[in-house]
Amino acid sequence: MSGQGREHRRLREHGRGDLMQRIVALTGAATWRTPVALVQGLRARKTVLRLPQAVGDHDVIGDDRDGPVTRLVVLGDSLAGGVGVDHHRDTLAGGVARRLAARVDGPVEWHVYARTGFTAREVVTLIDPQALSAADVIVVSVGANDTKNMVRSQQWRADLTTLMDTVVDGAAESAQIVLLPVPILNMCPALPGTLATTLGRRAARFDAVADEVAARNTRIRRFDRFVPPGDDLFAADGFHPSESFHDIYAGLIDSVLTDPIPR
Repeated sequence: MSGQGREHRRLREHGRGDLMQRIVALTGAATWRTPVALVQGLRARKTVLRLPQAVGDHDVIGDDRDGPVTRLVVLGDSLAGGVGVDHHRDTLAGGVARRLAARVDGPVEWHVYARTGFTAREVVTLIDPQALSAADVIVVSVGANDTKNMVRSQQWRADLTTLMDTVVDGAAESAQIVLLPVPILNMCPALPGTLATTLGRRAARFDAVADEVAARNTRIRRFDRFVPPGDDLFAADGFHPSESFHDIYAGLIDSVLTDPIPR
């Protein structure tokens, strides 16, 4: 087994360890490795905080006695899990639920199925078939971990296709499905210089693949990657989105859901 293969196996066995430790180790093992990126990753590793996911994976906005319940499922990685935010009331889940409740004038129930560090291949294992089949809206967040874990582009395409096919096949015909953009990793304050640039370029390529995967099924909706305004976009670790960032994304998701022409 090659040195790169041993390193990848060791990291898989280690599980969801320290975020920057994984980034640094994989940066060093990658075929495109650069001494500058490795040094910057080692330096960032010493300062980046490790934050928990938000609490409140299951909650309801509104009173279920007021009418039929609209059901929202948020599936995926640490963005879906709200790392760095205290409660899912202030993450994508709560933000989308509030907007849905206002539009349908009724209660909205959300379920979050997410794990920090999970790739597209791993997120498939989080799917609850019963919750998925009952959902009216499904939001999927993946790609950041596939990017930083040095998953090959072909593997990313195959894993994302499997994930989205599983979601589409398991959802009701009337359900709306949104696949979020792969994050613009070079925005993250915790990732300096060359390391940020390298991961940012990979993330952009992976998002282009996600566009192609989504285009295979008209039920999957997307919105374009963009750099949102504001100075408070990141949590204390400098890597995960803040409440403000989640609120911006929730608004974009809602806009996609109300757009009569899917993207």
